[in-house]
Order: sequence, then structure tokens, then C-alpha cells
Amino acid sequence: MDKKFVGWTTLAVTVAAMAAGFVMSATMAGCSKKSESKGTIIAYGRENNSGTYMYFKEHVLAKQDFASGIQTLPGTAAVINAVSKDPHSIGYGGIGYAAKGVKILAIKKDAGSPAIAPSDATVIDGSYPISRSLYFYTVGEPTGTVREFVEWTLGAEGEKICQDVGYYALPADKKVALKGEAVADTKKAITLKGSDTMVILGQRWAEKYMEKKPGITVQVTGGGSGTGIAALINGSTDVCESSRPMEQKEKDQIKAKFGKDVCEIPVALDAIAIVVNETCPVKEASLEQLKGIYTGKITSWSDLGWKE
Repeated sequence: MDKKFVGWTTLAVTVAAMAAGFVMSATMAGCSKKSESKGTIIAYGRENNSGTYMYFKEHVLAKQDFASGIQTLPGTAAVINAVSKDPHSIGYGGIGYAAKGVKILAIKKDAGSPAIAPSDATVIDGSYPISRSLYFYTVGEPTGTVREFVEWTLGAEGEKICQDVGYYALPADKKVALKGEAVADTKKAITLKGSDTMVILGQRWAEKYMEKKPGITVQVTGGGSGTGIAALINGSTDVCESSRPMEQKEKDQIKAKFGKDVCEIPVALDAIAIVVNETCPVKEASLEQLKGIYTGKITSWSDLGWKE
């Protein structure tokens, strides 16, 4: 198993606990479906405020709607937890949440392509077909204390934390060089808000940075990429963490309100991990099969080769 398939950290437990009520009801719903047919696929996904939801809909479903029976949960930790308890389930989410109890499928771009597992090499070279960048967004170029923090996350210490959490550090040719001079300020607190995929990574960066800079406070909260983008638009966060690119209409709102362009800063790479229960014998799936599952056209594990 690739070294990136790390287990939950203590911080991940916090995220899972926040979603406990949702996980309980969704898991029970999945069990009732299983009783109808042992071979029925129980599919879990993210809520529609999630950047991961939007990425999956665009890149896997080709913008088609999710089937009404897909069980949506508030965070990848909740999806992983549900799949780990349900032998006939499948889910998706950021690679950093892969945990005990689930297995990550290798993915085929199409029926004639080889199945590729996510790894440093396959995510960086793009051969794993559902990988993406993770972003910081700020109103204008970050300055002062915020700029120092952002530049630190992109340096050697920040990269190591990124890898330890289970994501992939940006190669040099994908890093953005901030423009202009670093202007000092007296700001002592930095707020990061947005992507649930990134919340553990952001918290780890914050913890280490505050150890290095004891006079600085870095506060990280999740809620989804859409929540972080809304917070940046209304001026209630210094940095938006997002697992999807901002839309042009969102950038236009910031320009109209603040008179500044959005600064988009890729900070890490992620693979969308397709997870099944560890007891599931299926080892791979194509993008077309995933599309069929999540649009409701494929409902049986036998279509993926599981003969019970």
C-alpha cells in the first residue's frame, strides 16, 4: 500500500465526531438497503456545498445529476466511517482521509486503459485520472503576517506536513511566486476557512506555525469550500481553503466589493480516493462505472465483477 494511505489522525476524529449524527442515520439507511439485496451497491457522497462534490460531479459524472438514492454526508471523514461499516458500500473523498476499514480502488480512465492507483508519481504526472489541486485564496496578494504564513506552507516544513497528513506536495513547476514586496504589519491572528478536505491539513500547518511563531494565532475552520468562498467574499476570513477553483462569478464579486483581484495559490495536490469496504473483493473501477453508480444506472456489485 502506498505510503500516502495514512490513517486518521487525532484531528480527523474531531471532524468525524461533528458528523456523528449524520453517519449514524446514513449507516442505518444503508443497512436497510442491504437487507433488500446482498448485491446492492450502497453509495455515499459529499454534500453539495463541498468542493469535492462539485469536482466529482464535473469530472466523474460529466455534470450529470447524482441519483436520488445517493446518501450524502457532511465531510469525507463521515463517508469513510460509513463505508468502513458497510460491506456493500462505496464512497469518495480526499486521499488524506483514507483509513483502516476501507480499501482504495485503482481507477481506469476508460475500459481500455490500465487501472491506476493514486501515489506521488501518478498524481504528479496526472496518470491517476481524478487528481486535483488544493488552493488558498486571498483578496489581493497576501501581505504581512498572512503572506509569511502562506509562504511558509509552501516551503520545506509545510511540504513535509502536507505529506505526513497524506496529501502530495506541489512540484516546483506548479508553485505560484507571490508578487510584490512583503509588507510588514502588526497582525497577530490569521483565519482560514473552507474546505473540509483541507481542514486537517490546515490545522496541522497552523499548529506547527504557532509553535514557531508563539505570538501568532492561526484559526482554522471547515464547513466546505463554498462556505470558505462565501466567507472570503463577505470579508470574514483572511484565507479561503478550497478544494475546487473559484468560479469567475465569485471572483467578480470580490473584485466589485474590494476593488482587488482574487489571488489563487495552489498549496497541495490531492487524489479523489474511491473507497470500498475492506472486505469487498472489487479492486478497480472505471470512470464510466463510477458514473453509472452515482447516476443510478449501475446498482449491483455484479456489474463490477463481484459474484456473491
